Amino acid sequence: MGSRLTGEGRELVYGAADLWVERALKSDDSLFTPGAAIWSKDGLGELRERFLDRSDVGEGGFYQKLESQLGDSPAEVYQLMGEALYFHLLMPSRGSVRGETKLQNINRVLSWSPVPVEIPAELVGGLSPGIGGTGADFTTQPQFHVGFVIEFAERWKDIAEAERQSLLDAPYAFKRFANGLEFQSQTLKDGGHNRPGIQREGMLHLVFPDAFESVFSINHKRMIVSEFKTLVSEQTDDLDAQLAQIHAELEKRYGTGDNHHFYWPEIRAQWDDKFDYNPWDDFVSRAKRFVASGKLREQEIEFKTRIAAKLAAARDAVLADAEDWRDVLEEAFKDKDFNFIHFLSLSDFRGWLDNQSGAALDALRALWASGNMSVAKRIRDFSELFPDDAVRGAAGNRIAVIATLLMGVDAAAYPPFRITVFNKAYTRLKYNRPDRNASESELYERALSFLDTFIQEAAARGLTLNNRLEAQSVVWGIIGDYGVVDEQDEFEPAPPQPPVVIKEPDLPALADVLLLPVDFLRDVDSLLKDKHQIIFQGPPGTGKTYVAQKLAECLAGYDRDAVTLVQFHPSYAYEDFVQGFRPALVSGSPGFEMRDGPLMRAAKRARDNPDTDHFLIIDEINRGNLSKVFGELYFLLEYRDHEMELQYAKPGEKFSLPKNLYVIGTMNTADRSI
Repeated sequence: MGSRLTGEGRELVYGAADLWVERALKSDDSLFTPGAAIWSKDGLGELRERFLDRSDVGEGGFYQKLESQLGDSPAEVYQLMGEALYFHLLMPSRGSVRGETKLQNINRVLSWSPVPVEIPAELVGGLSPGIGGTGADFTTQPQFHVGFVIEFAERWKDIAEAERQSLLDAPYAFKRFANGLEFQSQTLKDGGHNRPGIQREGMLHLVFPDAFESVFSINHKRMIVSEFKTLVSEQTDDLDAQLAQIHAELEKRYGTGDNHHFYWPEIRAQWDDKFDYNPWDDFVSRAKRFVASGKLREQEIEFKTRIAAKLAAARDAVLADAEDWRDVLEEAFKDKDFNFIHFLSLSDFRGWLDNQSGAALDALRALWASGNMSVAKRIRDFSELFPDDAVRGAAGNRIAVIATLLMGVDAAAYPPFRITVFNKAYTRLKYNRPDRNASESELYERALSFLDTFIQEAAARGLTLNNRLEAQSVVWGIIGDYGVVDEQDEFEPAPPQPPVVIKEPDLPALADVLLLPVDFLRDVDSLLKDKHQIIFQGPPGTGKTYVAQKLAECLAGYDRDAVTLVQFHPSYAYEDFVQGFRPALVSGSPGFEMRDGPLMRAAKRARDNPDTDHFLIIDEINRGNLSKVFGELYFLLEYRDHEMELQYAKPGEKFSLPKNLYVIGTMNTADRSI
């Protein structure tokens, strides 16, 4: 899941928090005017005395009283109060306090100073995004929360510099220090030790965003741990340590998608009984963004409509007993974008059409018959003439063929079908899945019923989908094998959504697609985890490269950037694969420059993204001179913990292969160049 939130400009929040640590905790510097000693112990003590040790004087709200409390203060005290408010206001999300309101309040305090200062432009952006909801007490009683920031910083200045650095290097030691503060100010003493708890928990996350979750309520932390206690394997009494274990286990289930945290609707619904969660709200919100992007027609509807027209022409040829009906049908299968049927299933179906053309023609006539016939009858009549061995694998493979052919009747009513995509949709939207032994007609009718429900749910939320093909295309687009909704697309504001791709590999579903035993895929996965590299061998045309690609994509969580494909050939060299000097224009003249090959680029991506498994697929690996191409990588493949100096590296520059980079080779046993 990732405790550090991303997207929506939150990197500006963490950047501002890092700056606060550098300038306020590691030194006495200033956030707004670097070089001025604003966060000094003396300044903090004076601010505490004026703000926290005085009773609330004057009438009105917090800022009116604050102006009276700080009256006649030195300029440094006003600025310190403004900077303390800035850190305090980094936490609330837009739903709690708007960025404009935060900025106005801080500037209001700074304006009271005899020497007013301005918030640097690079820090203004950090006020808008926020990290999360902070509750009513945080906004209505800010004296306790910003007061905690001041008290914490003053007590921090009491400890030696070496101890400060030690605490900043140890998140849980830092937490113990923050929890153990003895308040000196009367305001915090009167408020009670737990009154500023939201600010304290938020500070832990801002200072250590990779160690502490963005959950600021102690009660919420307890609720989460109570719900997911079975995921805590190492016993500890520390709530945050328990959350860290739960976090790691939920990552396996939900992946590491951006913005993913315990307040995601799908997760919150599991630990917060009072949270009203309807999965259709999230799904339709994503659908709106997809439709608004223009990708629905461009990437889904246009090619499907084109192929449907070719299938309709084939239907006309079949019903007219045209001699060229087979050629007309083949035009649809040969379309450059045809992807409705797995290539092995399509190969089986083509073989049946060729070898049993008479029976195939009768079956197609039954499926494509004229008249107002139910889809269930069309499928049943076709299936009676469609032998079980005509297409290998489960019923999902056969119904994919049947649904594709039904597009020739009416694509808007009978869209293509892929069982793995619909099963994901059923699970995500808590829609009843068909029984394991469901017939082909039952499988497809359930899919059509789901699409009809989707159209209704979308309409109720302001999204019009005109027919089942549009509905199916949206489902394809946002939860298919390669969902094309970009989480960074800025179409319309939407609440955080559960990730499209589930991190935990769905090997049973992949086995259905590849028509391979799931135990074989599990064995390959186990071997990769153990050895980090494996080679598929076999005669040509047996699908080695296809299986390698699909397996890598599945194990990488369908992250396209995590899979690299190269093909070896006799002229392939170390300089092509690893790194070397390549011809280039240097200052306008012919010369050479150092370039990284696919191995180095894949290793860098893997090292930069340690939470994702990355795969390098080497097709036709035996066609290259392996000792020449691999060089010292022979050693590094086996010893991932070791570093070596590559032959083109700078002196002293070491390289190692990341442990999350896996290599899959394919080898043609019929190639005599072995």
